[in-house]
Amino acid sequence: MTVKKLQAAGSRLLRTNAFVSLLGNGISALLGLLTLAILARVCSKEEFGKWILFLTVYALADTLRSGLILNALIRNLATETALPLIRRWAGAAWQLSGAFLGVMAVLLGSVAGVAGLLGYGEQWPVLAGWIVGLSAVALPVNISTWLLQSRSRFKAMQAVRVGVQVVFLAFIAVGHYTRQVDNTYLLITYTLTHALISAVVLLTGWAQPTAMLAGTADERRSLLDFGRYSMGTLLVSNLLRSSDRLLIGALLGPEAVVVYTLPQRLVELIEMPIRSVVVTDMPRLAQLYASRSASGWATYFHEQAGRLWLMLLPLCVGGMLAAQPLLHLLGGDGTGDSANVLRFFMVYALFLALDRYSGVGLDIVNKPQKNLLKVICMLVVNLIGDLIALLIFKSVVGVAFVSITTFLVGLFVGFGFLRVYVPVSLRQTLQTGLGQFHQFIKHVRHEWAR
Repeated sequence: MTVKKLQAAGSRLLRTNAFVSLLGNGISALLGLLTLAILARVCSKEEFGKWILFLTVYALADTLRSGLILNALIRNLATETALPLIRRWAGAAWQLSGAFLGVMAVLLGSVAGVAGLLGYGEQWPVLAGWIVGLSAVALPVNISTWLLQSRSRFKAMQAVRVGVQVVFLAFIAVGHYTRQVDNTYLLITYTLTHALISAVVLLTGWAQPTAMLAGTADERRSLLDFGRYSMGTLLVSNLLRSSDRLLIGALLGPEAVVVYTLPQRLVELIEMPIRSVVVTDMPRLAQLYASRSASGWATYFHEQAGRLWLMLLPLCVGGMLAAQPLLHLLGGDGTGDSANVLRFFMVYALFLALDRYSGVGLDIVNKPQKNLLKVICMLVVNLIGDLIALLIFKSVVGVAFVSITTFLVGLFVGFGFLRVYVPVSLRQTLQTGLGQFHQFIKHVRHEWAR
């Protein structure tokens, strides 16, 4: 294989949406970790704790808003080519986001008022005010990323996301130099950061502000009908993710939570490339489904899901073999009990990509209620299994083993639902992935033989 061909292959890879998405998410994650690391060192524990509390509540509100609108918007907007219809969908996203902001303001204001009456301090009304204010200022940023993702403009989308991190990090550097980094400074500069990036996306037209009034009741109703299930799926998924730690903490104590949490953090590193790749395939899957090409949809689904599953296979095997040194690197001494937990996690990590594709597939074929039902089934299996592992066997490793069963149930239920609407199967997905690997090996041998 010549150097020129290797360079050409590398150039093609760098231009793919999947690589752009992965690179952007990776940079954002590293900048986020760097920001937290700096703040942990320059802020007092009290100020840093207030900031983390603020980010937690804001992230929850932002996640719910995205869950309500994003997947429904991608499914509908990715298939549109007529400018008036594109503007109507963008306008509906603006309108629903504004309505969500209004409802959130009322709820947060009510909670803050009750907290104040009960004597939980004056910080809650202030916190609620900043969350509502930031959500309003950041609205153009959020909508621009949704619209850009729906149109497969991933470079611009990642530029917006990374831009927010870079500008905020610059404000922190200035604050540290002038010795004025406290919670108030962070709130002001974080809001100002989003205001600056919002101005950019408004001026570039990425947020489509002129379409704000173009949405009609039809588009709003379609987004809401779909989004209520997506939001439910998101909430249940978050509960599924946290239920293990909550039960372990309640029944075995905080030390057992540490044993379980460290391997879980490593699995989250595997989840990042899965999210990056799957999100780039959603617009294409929506386009194929809109063209009523069931066989073409299934072929593309099998190829993409099978390829990602195969790419994760060596990573998961390596994680199983190197569990002990990986945990020592992450948590230092005393992490030996977590090794078997990580090994079980690496087994179920093999299914993560396939599970994610089955969920996205159900959303794309307009069956979000089936996706919600799938996640509820997983939660029920996980809760029953966790209680057996903790009450009878008192084992954190048993909880990790239950995760394998949980994701296998989700996998079979998800593919079972999906095959009713499109001709896909789990077996064909795995066979396609292995077939692509064999073709790659054959191609490499052919090139080296030339």
